[in-house]
Amino acid sequence: MQPIILYDIPSKAPKNIWAPNPAKTRFCLEYKGLPYTIVWVEFKDIPMTMKCKVGASTTEGGRYTLPVIKDPNTGFVVADSLAIAEYLDKTYPEKPIIPRGANVLIGSFEPAYCSVAYGKAVKLILTKTLEILNDSSREYFIQTRLELLGETRWEAVSEENAQQQWENLKKGLDEIDKWYQKSGGKWIMGDTFSFADMVVACRTMWWNTIFDEEQLRELHSWNGGRWARILADVNAECGTDL
Repeated sequence: MQPIILYDIPSKAPKNIWAPNPAKTRFCLEYKGLPYTIVWVEFKDIPMTMKCKVGASTTEGGRYTLPVIKDPNTGFVVADSLAIAEYLDKTYPEKPIIPRGANVLIGSFEPAYCSVAYGKAVKLILTKTLEILNDSSREYFIQTRLELLGETRWEAVSEENAQQQWENLKKGLDEIDKWYQKSGGKWIMGDTFSFADMVVACRTMWWNTIFDEEQLRELHSWNGGRWARILADVNAECGTDL
């Protein structure tokens, strides 16, 4: 089997790895034991590279985003982490990522998680993310995030009350913690590991990269250490070290 190509976004972080959405695809590929290689694409180069060189389709909102995979074994190019997970389950069905019959539920989980967990802390998270990006991608990142947020000046993002947003993040994760408590098991679907747990774990991985030591001590103490534990559990399940 030829390695699947995964397109990811580099940074100043150790091992380059930081981006939550490509991390989900890393989890998927490793969980299924599929060989793959990484091609790094700077933020500013994503539209042209995906459109002209890779032949990827746009995702929600008509934008070119990562992750994208190119599977030389089938010739398929797939964009969006959920669509990639569905493709991998269909093409390589051993060790399914999405439990049978749960596609709609899994597809609905991530938007709900993002809104509840950190919807009121987005500006803080984006401000911290900018600090770890390579210089060549900073301007493009600022421009595209301003468009997504409906803002015109980066100061409106970076100067938002950071402490209030941090408190909002804690409150949001308190709500997600209740979801896990109701699941009756180790995972969001009880005893069944799924793509939904990768969704949660990849955010902790992202925040581990952007937040400072004091913030991480707090984050890792919240909800009985649940968020660091979920990342560790997903890494163990997938054989990864993210």
